[in-house]
Amino acid sequence: MSEPNKETIRQQLRAQRRALGAAGREEQMSRITEELLPWLEDHAPRRSVTCFLSYGSEPPTAALLERLDEAGYLVHVPICEPARRLSWTRWFPGVAMNRSAVGPIDEPVGERRGTEMMADVDVIMVPAQAVDEHGDRLGQGGGYYDRFIAELPGPGLRPQLISIVFDHEFLAPGSFPVELFDQRVDAVVTPAGVRNLTT
Repeated sequence: MSEPNKETIRQQLRAQRRALGAAGREEQMSRITEELLPWLEDHAPRRSVTCFLSYGSEPPTAALLERLDEAGYLVHVPICEPARRLSWTRWFPGVAMNRSAVGPIDEPVGERRGTEMMADVDVIMVPAQAVDEHGDRLGQGGGYYDRFIAELPGPGLRPQLISIVFDHEFLAPGSFPVELFDQRVDAVVTPAGVRNLTT
C-alpha cells in the first residue's frame, strides 16, 4: 500500500482547518499572536518583518497585522507574481488593495521589491499547511516560498523563517513527504508556543 502523497495530505489538512470553523480558527490565532509577539521582541531588533495575507481557512492574520503595526513593526507582505515568484510590498492599515492577477486574494498597491530587501528584514513569517519537528514544511503546493527561500543566503545570513500553524499541524517527522526543493523553516509557532527547530 503506497503512502499518501502531498496533495492527499493537503486535502486532509484543509478539511481539518475548515472543521475548526471561523471562530475556532480565530481563537487559535489569537493565542498564536500572544506567543508570537514576545518572540518577535527578541528576534526582530530592527522591527522589520514579513507576514502573509491569509485566505480561506488559513490561520487568519488580519488582527496580527494590526498588532504588528501598532507595535511599530515595518510590515511587508508577499505579492504573487507570474512564474510562481514572489515580490514584496508594504502593508499598513488602510493601504489600497487590488485583486491579485494570479490568485484569489486582494494585495496591497505599492512599490514591489525582490529578494534584495530581505537584507533589512529580521523575520519572515512563512505560511504552511503543516510543519514537522525537523522544520520541514508542507505548503500549499505552488512552490512560491520554496523558490523564494532558495534564493536567499543560508541560515545565519538571512532573516529567520517561522511558520504559523494550528495545534494539530505541528507533526512528527515523516508525517508528509519531503522533497529536495522543499525549504525548511527555523521555527514554528502554534497556540502552545514557539519552537526553535534548528538546534
